[in-house]
Amino acid sequence: MQPTDPASADPVLVEITDGIGILTLNEPDRRNPLSPSIVDALTRSLSALAQDPACRAVVLRGAGRGFCAGADLSRMRAASALEDRDEYNAILVLNKTLWGYAKPTVAAVHGFALGAGCNLMNWCDVAIVEEDTRLGFPEVVAGVPSATVIPTLLRTVGRKATMELVLSGERIDPARAERLGLVSRVVGRGEAFAVAVKFAGTVAAHDPSAVRLTKDIVRAVTDMTYEQGIEYAKEVRVIARMAPDFGVRVRQGGTTETAQVSR
Repeated sequence: MQPTDPASADPVLVEITDGIGILTLNEPDRRNPLSPSIVDALTRSLSALAQDPACRAVVLRGAGRGFCAGADLSRMRAASALEDRDEYNAILVLNKTLWGYAKPTVAAVHGFALGAGCNLMNWCDVAIVEEDTRLGFPEVVAGVPSATVIPTLLRTVGRKATMELVLSGERIDPARAERLGLVSRVVGRGEAFAVAVKFAGTVAAHDPSAVRLTKDIVRAVTDMTYEQGIEYAKEVRVIARMAPDFGVRVRQGGTTETAQVSR
């Protein structure tokens, strides 16, 4: 069963369980659009969890029938161009917050993730998507150019696939989305949240500094040349070795091979 809390008026529900922060978009009657209220609450909740030592990974999900339907079209129609620009600036803050988040983030996606909703999924490190989920970037069909979805898509699936997705506006099957690299894993109906929590728990069990530095390397080298990337990664490794407890952690874990076998 997908999460709902009709008694709560909070646009985003927050809980921490076993080291995992669970954020639930909670406007199910409106299909969880990226409304100003959800954007503001989600940004604030992520910022709070980033500072909370009890949280070592984050799972993002949607209440009701789907993950996120995308842009808040009713608000877009009512807002002036300048108001829309200000509200879009808030979305960019959320974008940058998730894209550069220090802790691992996992999207548990069911039902639908369309347009900005699919982009929200892509801002997370890992996306677990149910097999019957509707995915796509239909902005051009509505007469609106795809905008900030494009930088993320280019870094996720490459130029050709990005062009196909944003110019056609067609929905994409989760199985093909997985082959393109748009999603991490496709699971059965009703399974996304449990699989996402299990994955987040696996990552949360690792040394937090090792996880953070690994994420830093991936994020930083994405826009570097290959030569720059390997040099940067080397320097981060040196920084990791300077940690006071580095030797203790290595002795406890043994070699990378024995650490893997022991799990």
